[in-house]
Amino acid sequence: MHLLQRKTGKLGAGLGKTTGWVHRTTLARRGVRFVRGVTYERIDDAGLHVTVQGEPRVIEVDDVVVCAGQESRRDLLDELRAAGVSVHVVGGADVAAELDAKRAIDQGTRLAATL
Repeated sequence: MHLLQRKTGKLGAGLGKTTGWVHRTTLARRGVRFVRGVTYERIDDAGLHVTVQGEPRVIEVDDVVVCAGQESRRDLLDELRAAGVSVHVVGGADVAAELDAKRAIDQGTRLAATL
């Protein structure tokens, strides 16, 4: 099993300081290979094609799980505002960054308290 990351920094750096190391250690003990600084190229019958530090690699895989971040989706925002609907934007629609449920919950809670 491989855990690949586009960033070159420590895997799981955004995890809690008191728990992140536990998750990394557990995965490592179970034989998970960690690879940082990966550029994803394609998936085909040969496997998952990536580039790591400028070097192309093919990882033979049976399954691939992609967790590639998020994008803000504000398709209806202008339309709703133009229709006179009161609209509030929170969470990933507000700032598409690393998945940050804590920030989204905080924004939603603060907004709810003002309504």
